[in-house]
Amino acid sequence: MVDYQACLGVFYGKWGFRQTGAGLTNGPERTTKMTKILLVAMITVLATATACSSGLTRGDRTSDQAHAFLLHSAQIIDKLDGDTPGEGNTFLIIKYEVENLHSQRDAQRQWNEQIVLASGDDFFDPIPLKSLDNELWQTTLESGESRTGYIAYAVPDEVGDFKLTLTFPVSGTESVYDFRPVDIRISANADFVLSRLEQIERTRGIPLIGGLLVSFTSSPIRYLGTILVPEEEIDQLLEDTEDLSEDTRLAAIEEYLLSRGHGKLK
Repeated sequence: MVDYQACLGVFYGKWGFRQTGAGLTNGPERTTKMTKILLVAMITVLATATACSSGLTRGDRTSDQAHAFLLHSAQIIDKLDGDTPGEGNTFLIIKYEVENLHSQRDAQRQWNEQIVLASGDDFFDPIPLKSLDNELWQTTLESGESRTGYIAYAVPDEVGDFKLTLTFPVSGTESVYDFRPVDIRISANADFVLSRLEQIERTRGIPLIGGLLVSFTSSPIRYLGTILVPEEEIDQLLEDTEDLSEDTRLAAIEEYLLSRGHGKLK
């Protein structure tokens, strides 16, 4: 809750006014008109700030009178069957849903032309992928029908924040999504698991108290909110990858993660 009286106090102090029960004075002269002006200005500033902060992100739905659009997910992935993103790049896979709100059929709608993806000053064009099931660039929808699918982009390895601007084809209204993709790259996940396993090994190696410390701090290996290795499987993974070279150990961890369903689109 905004304390408007406190905010007004800031304005009063800045301009040298003092507030009384009867209104606002500057010396002996009342200036209730100035109070109203300052209050209107303050409310306008607050309303503008509130409007600017109400952006869209993953999981949000937006619509105009003709279509609805929902950004389900945005995932970074480095391997997708036979497709590769090229040197220095990775795949950003957008999963979205469109719905026809018209009372009539909506044919041959090119959604890839309505979506603009950017990161900072860089803009990215969608790319077709043979290995991407349910790729969705174009729709023909009956009244009330919706479809969900994917659209792919090749983006630099340095994962950052992205902005997706959707222009509704009928009204021309723009909706802007700001988001950071979920990183499901198997290489990034394997690197993280390896660093945690090495940390556990170092802790266990502390004389006398190492084992006790590990038992006190035992928990699943979790990366960006996703459990990669359950607590009960850590010891077995340590044993399976013991005495391997770093490259061989990473490969074994990647195989473990893939066998548990990681590194796959959701």
